[in-house]
Amino acid sequence: MTKNPGGRLLCIRLRTKYETSLDKNGAITMQRIAVVIVTFNNSSMLRNVLLDLAAQSYPVDTTVVVDNASIDDTPRMMSEEFTYVTYIRLTDNAGSAGGYYTGVKTVMAVADGIWTLDDDVRLKPDSLKNLLAGYQELSKTCRLGAVRSVNTDYPHSGPIELEIAPWRATLWAGNVVRLMGLPRDDYFLYGEDIEYSLRMRKLGYCCCLVSSSHCSETRKGKTDKQFFGRSVRIYPTPFRLYYAFRNEMSIYLTYHRIDKLARLCLFTLKVIGYVALTERTTALRKIEAVLIGLAHGLIGRLGKNPRFLPTIPF
Repeated sequence: MTKNPGGRLLCIRLRTKYETSLDKNGAITMQRIAVVIVTFNNSSMLRNVLLDLAAQSYPVDTTVVVDNASIDDTPRMMSEEFTYVTYIRLTDNAGSAGGYYTGVKTVMAVADGIWTLDDDVRLKPDSLKNLLAGYQELSKTCRLGAVRSVNTDYPHSGPIELEIAPWRATLWAGNVVRLMGLPRDDYFLYGEDIEYSLRMRKLGYCCCLVSSSHCSETRKGKTDKQFFGRSVRIYPTPFRLYYAFRNEMSIYLTYHRIDKLARLCLFTLKVIGYVALTERTTALRKIEAVLIGLAHGLIGRLGKNPRFLPTIPF
């Protein structure tokens, strides 16, 4: 293990027999890059990220957009403006979990790398090129399963290892994806990327940030609240709280992460305390969502729950 300029530890592991595509310097190479984007009722931001992809200095081989049954003008836009994109419109909202399951399944057999993106990000023209360069360099010494772009305000200059790699702006090695299998689609919303990351780590692969590759998020799903002088970041709606707490409980139980379960319990008390003291009209509904979510995660009741469905817009 070595320290990087950001001060955190960067893994160094031996490569395995599965990693056979090497350049003359011993670095793992990627050539065919597939992009997977999951969208729902967000055509204007989706258009921006697709235009950013078209402007990349390193060309993308395949772009797949999985549409969770949007009711805005996404279908029209895709058929008229982005005919070169593989557009998969689902008949029902399968959530982020079902969307990435479908997208990764579409490309995993042929892609050297799978770049998963949210539909609300913006990319620099060299985002992919720099991400690939970072992957190639780090793979010389690290048993690397994925690399991830950073936000434009990222404060460090060196690579940092991540335990959890969110879908947004993460480039997954195709050979590692084929070893791991498909993402789980039964989480519906939130946490499926946590499970996928822990599955990758269980196989001995790591994920690192590449500070030269930038990707900015333009829409925030959580809100920061002040509670006794401390910041509490929570989802604003009951259905989001339900899936977030349910799925994290299920995942950390599955992977025997006692440390994460302890943190989840402490965070639960903090969220319930904040909601109970500061919200009048929605407090009971939100607390119920949290507690039911934890109970369902404990007993393994997953999938889409009809009591907790997203409203329109998502």
